[in-house]
Amino acid sequence: MRIPPVVTGVLFASLSTMIGGVTVVLTRLTISQSDSLTFASVRYGLAAIFLLAVLLITARIPRVSRRDFVWLGIFGVIMFSGFPFFMTRALEDTTAARGALVFATLPLTTIVIGALFRIERLTLRKIIGIGIAITGTSIVLGESVAAAAPNALRGDAFMFLAILCAAFFNVFSIGYFKRYGSLAVVSLTMTIGSAVLFALAIAFGHPFSGSLDFDLQGWFIMFLLAIPGAALMNFLWGRALQLITPTQATITVGLNPVTALFLGAWILSEPITVRIIIGVALLITAIIVTTSDNRAPTAKTR
Repeated sequence: MRIPPVVTGVLFASLSTMIGGVTVVLTRLTISQSDSLTFASVRYGLAAIFLLAVLLITARIPRVSRRDFVWLGIFGVIMFSGFPFFMTRALEDTTAARGALVFATLPLTTIVIGALFRIERLTLRKIIGIGIAITGTSIVLGESVAAAAPNALRGDAFMFLAILCAAFFNVFSIGYFKRYGSLAVVSLTMTIGSAVLFALAIAFGHPFSGSLDFDLQGWFIMFLLAIPGAALMNFLWGRALQLITPTQATITVGLNPVTALFLGAWILSEPITVRIIIGVALLITAIIVTTSDNRAPTAKTR
């Protein structure tokens, strides 16, 4: 029996978001051995090399117009320079569960940005969903986690910056995924973004002064963060966007904080509180309410 494309797309998106939840915990576990710029540049640099190798071996490199190349370069800097740095920096300060829950507001942020640029209509259902999400996030952010993360509010701010980077990428890159394919777009944008990130790490980080002195466990975790946790995760998300709409894909983002919540409690001994559970439940409700709107957005290409 042939599996419908929508089922395959949702499966790809679900796997991607669950991997994302795992990477939040692993980043939180390992970031103390490095600085944010170096850590993010090595992780995404290794992922970019892996994806480029796969592209060269398994597929024909598509001809990209000069105009599209410029826009893909801009998207690469936003998504694979800005996003990894802000995400990694956030997890230096906040807990895995709290960070993942804030990150799970990504689909709602994407909807708002899409509405601001008139790419997506802001309907009553979406406004209600955004209101529910704000309520759930406020409940979680109002809880003190000083014992586990004394600078959690600063981490929350960095996480919101990461969300903005990812939301802009989601809004404006969809057409390129459909035009050139997931593997080509992710390989190109990640290569450009990670190269810029490494240049910034050399200028402002400490890649040659101790920030790469991981122990054996640290390098193993870095490998997991780079290959399945960056290369595979982003490829699966891009593949999902080729098969289903962004609205259908974003409903799976609720799996991200759920994965991080339980894995963080197991590996990092982070507390699972009533506030966090309520916040996760409200956020998942908000995503379902918002993305169940039948009027799907229309993707535009710059």
